[in-house]
Amino acid sequence: MKRIISALISILLVTGVILGCGNTEKPGNTQITSKKDESSNTDVSTTDVSEVTVSEIKDVDINMDFNSSLIDFIEKTGFEDKNYMISPTSFRAALSLAVAGADNETKDELLNVMGFSSMDELTAWYKSVSESVDTYDEWLKSARKDFNKYKDYYGDDAKEPEGAFNLENSIWRNTKSSGELSVKYMKYVRDTFGATAENVSEDEITDTVNGWINENTNGLIPYISNDLSYADLILVNTLYLRTYWVNDFYEYATEEGDFKTISGETVKKDFMNQENKFKYYEDEKGKFVVLPMNGGINAVFIIGEVDDVIARMAEADSQQVQVKLPKFESETALSENQLIDFCKAHGAEAAFTSDADFSIMSDEMQLFISDIIQKTKIKVDEKGIEAAAATAVMVTEACALEEPEVKEFVADEPFKYMILTDSENPELLFYGQLVE
Repeated sequence: MKRIISALISILLVTGVILGCGNTEKPGNTQITSKKDESSNTDVSTTDVSEVTVSEIKDVDINMDFNSSLIDFIEKTGFEDKNYMISPTSFRAALSLAVAGADNETKDELLNVMGFSSMDELTAWYKSVSESVDTYDEWLKSARKDFNKYKDYYGDDAKEPEGAFNLENSIWRNTKSSGELSVKYMKYVRDTFGATAENVSEDEITDTVNGWINENTNGLIPYISNDLSYADLILVNTLYLRTYWVNDFYEYATEEGDFKTISGETVKKDFMNQENKFKYYEDEKGKFVVLPMNGGINAVFIIGEVDDVIARMAEADSQQVQVKLPKFESETALSENQLIDFCKAHGAEAAFTSDADFSIMSDEMQLFISDIIQKTKIKVDEKGIEAAAATAVMVTEACALEEPEVKEFVADEPFKYMILTDSENPELLFYGQLVE
């Protein structure tokens, strides 16, 4: 089971995939709310998109890279003026479990959606993400060793370094299904993605899968759905990141201030403050600041419309920057076909029909993807970031179907954020925005 860490504001996410049979009504709870966590005085926003109807998304650019194309598509489905976060990494990882069991046109179309031309490219991508997790684990192990060796010099209040970066995959077969998973498929996903495969009864599968997701996201995502019994197979990925600022924001410097929302209203938020040297970029369209985090993670906060932020990071200079960021919590549910519609808009049709070819996964069942759900959550405070994503792909059995100038980065207006691995080719773990 791979563990993965490396990139604050690169993004966190837990992903699951579920396969079910027949026409099924899935419970939906659609609302968009904003509330205040009384214990921490941190703004909490919840976006549940089950009321957002996705019909025809216009102006889809199929030539955009995967991350940009996914973000653009999701915003066009009703999130452009709402707080939200997605995990491209978790979505891709969950789809990888499905692609590994697909063949012919079904496989080719899904690979194309993910931005790959072959399974070799897909597995090379997954290996690079896993290496980021390994990098974080190595850093944490080394930091703890150094702390225990020199703890007498740290002071009485010093605590042993902590954190986590986990990427986990699992496959759950509902025993009501008519066939078994192939031995070849189970061996491949175990060896390539560290995915375990288990059989669970129809009356236990919901609690079992939700419990696994809850455990692997440290409780940030307690459940992916309140009814999974209709699914014949559930392919699940979880992505969890907990890491801390290299340069802490001190709590005494946090103060209440005004935040101008996307609608032009002014609301109160608790702003963290610090001045330090950070990588900073600015042009006529916008600006961003890169805040380093422990274990090879970067958190990037963007104001305005900077083109290709990841590419521009190479142009960012180390400058003295006064940073002002609101503490916040945000959670999002993509549960009304947004991710399936994204796949279809980018040419993948076969996987979602009764003609789908998942014969490598099982030659005893005629399977197709009936639903894809992703839930994400992030918490940002003076110490650092905690983020998680869960993606589930439902597969259903087809029943016929000088004095340096001090720059300012004051995030008191709508802003976007990215959690990335600090690597030669940064992996976008999470992407989101705060606009209200």
